[in-house]
Amino acid sequence: MLPREARWFEAQAAALGEAIFPTLNVGSHTAEFRAQTQPWIDRHVFGPFATCGGEVVHTDIQAAPGVDLVGDLTDPAFQDELRKRKFRSAFCNNLLEHIENPERICRAVVAAVEPGGYLFVSVPHKFPYHADPIDTMFRPSPAELAALFPGTVIVAGETLRCGNLTTYAAMRLLRNSGAMLRTLGERLRGRSGADRAKPHQSNARAGSPLRFLPWLVRPFVITCLVLRVKP
Repeated sequence: MLPREARWFEAQAAALGEAIFPTLNVGSHTAEFRAQTQPWIDRHVFGPFATCGGEVVHTDIQAAPGVDLVGDLTDPAFQDELRKRKFRSAFCNNLLEHIENPERICRAVVAAVEPGGYLFVSVPHKFPYHADPIDTMFRPSPAELAALFPGTVIVAGETLRCGNLTTYAAMRLLRNSGAMLRTLGERLRGRSGADRAKPHQSNARAGSPLRFLPWLVRPFVITCLVLRVKP
């Protein structure tokens, strides 16, 4: 998630107030990622939730510090577990481009939220290839993204210009220079640790590190949506 994207979701969530709790954060990554690597996530989204006493459950497919609930959203047993918790909203941010069959995840996210609840969804619209461990280059418009979530209506949707690689690198360096330099080294080599584990998925699109040069000035654009699950 990028800083302007985080602020957009902060404003959307604030307008809905307590109606969004409890909320589920899908593909949450770790507490360190949310608070240190990309600190604007906690500062603008989950931090304000904690301040007002809103319940947040972070879920991911891998166990890690800061993950409250471990499971696969395509597993029917895990889907049943989520439904029992009666979530009033779910966040699904910058995840779908890393999944080969995003439709299955989208349906599961809708099913995890109570009728009348809300979905806060984002996916890159104009953004460089970034494997985690893959990137399918899924870059939808708001309408294309909304179409993947059956039984919902659009409450708000925008394509946000969110800086570029230069501004992002500067923010990361200021916050955590060591982590940023490690990430940069991996990107310049063209393969992250996850990529090395799956070379058949990464090499075809990774290409030369020179591919990042245009993004030093070319703006990142993110598709952001708030959807309501039909009652």
